[in-house]
Amino acid sequence: MVLLISVGVFLSMMTLLLWLHQFVSADNRVFVDRLDRFAVKMNKSGEEGNDPKGLRRVILKLSQHLGSPKWERSLDHRMQQASLPIKGAEFMVICLSLAFLGFAIVYIRSVGNVIFAFAGAFTLFCIPYLIVRARIIRRMKALNLQLGDALILISNSLRTGYSFLQSFDLVAREMQPPISAEFSRTIKEMNLGMTTEDALAGMDKRINSNDLNLVITAVLIQRQVGGNLAELLDNLSHTIRERVRVRGHIQTLTAQGRISGLVVSLLPIVVGFCIFFLNPEYINVLFTHHTGNMLLIGAAVSQIIGIVLVRSIVNIEV
Repeated sequence: MVLLISVGVFLSMMTLLLWLHQFVSADNRVFVDRLDRFAVKMNKSGEEGNDPKGLRRVILKLSQHLGSPKWERSLDHRMQQASLPIKGAEFMVICLSLAFLGFAIVYIRSVGNVIFAFAGAFTLFCIPYLIVRARIIRRMKALNLQLGDALILISNSLRTGYSFLQSFDLVAREMQPPISAEFSRTIKEMNLGMTTEDALAGMDKRINSNDLNLVITAVLIQRQVGGNLAELLDNLSHTIRERVRVRGHIQTLTAQGRISGLVVSLLPIVVGFCIFFLNPEYINVLFTHHTGNMLLIGAAVSQIIGIVLVRSIVNIEV
């Protein structure tokens, strides 16, 4: 019951603070313009019958008040890289809501310990970022594994008389996601009037892969100076396949070091949370005594140094 009351208070206070922020941080003209755009969007969504329902509607309305071009474009780009059907502002609303839930749960469980409450809020706030980052990395790895086959398919189709655009469309139709989705989006952009150079540059920016950047750079140079594109793609495919093979061999050799670093990094945090939930009085000395505070600071600095050293050892660029 207390948790439900806390959630209700949080939603009310967050809405109030967001509206007050509009009056304080922006002048009246900018605020009125934002209200006009908000009203137009709501009217269009009501006329089209696409107004979302339930939790998504609440998130969407809150996200429209959090729209800031400085960080929203960056988050939108991250959502595109992770292939998530949400906007950056909506993602921020989810992170803030989880942060408050973490603060409320830990604050109630620890009987008013603000330090642990902020730690819980920070932890839940970072979890969506970690999930998105892991999804981006996994998607990029999958695309790099498919890139060699896609280049072979494009090269063979060019030899049979297909155009460059038709070869891209063949990859979009014949191969599996994620590479088929990216090629399909690039094809749609070209069909809508975007130049080939801009469409390829947009795909390179969305994916942010060194292998794909090599391919796109070579294709753009070939379009300017000419040459045998099919032979060029064959050579690039061989290079990328060798890089994937060497990269996999290195990951196999460094697997033990990476797992050891992960276990050693997470072990103190997990043990600390377990002790806190089992016997809070036993670990509260670290937060109430000066010596305990110094030990916590030293432990945090040592953890960061250890993580940096382990990552620098096991991360080998190919």
